[in-house]
Amino acid sequence: HLAKSFHGSLDGFDLRRHRIKRFFLARRMFDYTLRYGIPRNYTVDPGIHPPENAEQNEAIEALSHAIGRYLGYEGSLKANPLFGVMDRSNWKRLHCIHSAHHLSVVV
Repeated sequence: HLAKSFHGSLDGFDLRRHRIKRFFLARRMFDYTLRYGIPRNYTVDPGIHPPENAEQNEAIEALSHAIGRYLGYEGSLKANPLFGVMDRSNWKRLHCIHSAHHLSVVV
C-alpha cells in the first residue's frame, strides 16, 4: 500500500474518485493532516488495502524500491487523489505522515 502511494505520486492515481472532497475540502483536510496526522482507522480508499496474505519481506523490498525511485525522481509529481496538486515539499511531508500512520502499528 505505501509502495503504491510512492509510485502513484510519480505515475499518477485514478482521480475519478473523491472529486467532491478534493474540490471542497482538500485544503482543510491537508492542513488537518499536517497538524494532527491521519486519524486511526481512516482510509481514503478501502480498495487499496494490502491483501491479508501479503508477504512481509516482499512488501519491505517493494517499499524500499518505491522510496528509492521517489527520491531519485526529478520530474513533475502527480496530483494526490484527495489533496490534488502539491509541490514536492508537501508530497514529501505527506509521504512521511502516511508512512508513519501505517508503520506505527508495526513497531
